[in-house]
Amino acid sequence: MEKERIELLSYVYRSLSNGIRSAKANAPREWLAEKGLSVEVTGACFNSGQIHHRKEQSFKDSLEQVGFIKRSAVPTNAGQIPYTVFGIYSIIFPLRDEDSKIVNFYAASVKKEKTEYMNEDGIYPSYPHAMTETLFITEDILDAATLLEAKVLDNREAVIALHDGKLMSQHSDAISSLKVLKEIVLIIKKEGHERLRQTA
Repeated sequence: MEKERIELLSYVYRSLSNGIRSAKANAPREWLAEKGLSVEVTGACFNSGQIHHRKEQSFKDSLEQVGFIKRSAVPTNAGQIPYTVFGIYSIIFPLRDEDSKIVNFYAASVKKEKTEYMNEDGIYPSYPHAMTETLFITEDILDAATLLEAKVLDNREAVIALHDGKLMSQHSDAISSLKVLKEIVLIIKKEGHERLRQTA
């Protein structure tokens, strides 16, 4: 079941990655450009909310099982099952497990000041590599994406994002696994100002 889930989320990510390259996806590309982010560096994609359209019911059932769509109580004229879609009209960032497999998505709405996670799994952009000596930890995914885009990290450094400021068990496990870690740099915001706090 877990293998099928990971394969499905990988398929969803590939589909959404194609979506942001669509000629109709001007708004999401402009949203990224305004924030100084690129698809190539951050892994961002776009969810138009149509991935389940014209698909077999078995595919929709699979999407529902992983939490990407949910059945809605809103009636439809065509008599079809209505769904609400996770992260509709949002920039989507993938979160990965310790094997670099996609296990979760983070959505930042293009139209509203709204962000959400599909579930509580995974780390963005990925688990830090084993030779990490300096680990940067940001409060949220957009801050981590911005640091990635700055291309200032060398091969002894890595960045991970908390779940909107919350340290999850996977973050603790990832940090504990770093045997050559020398420094953790927390990038936190307070009263609209960004500041750094370093701990040994």
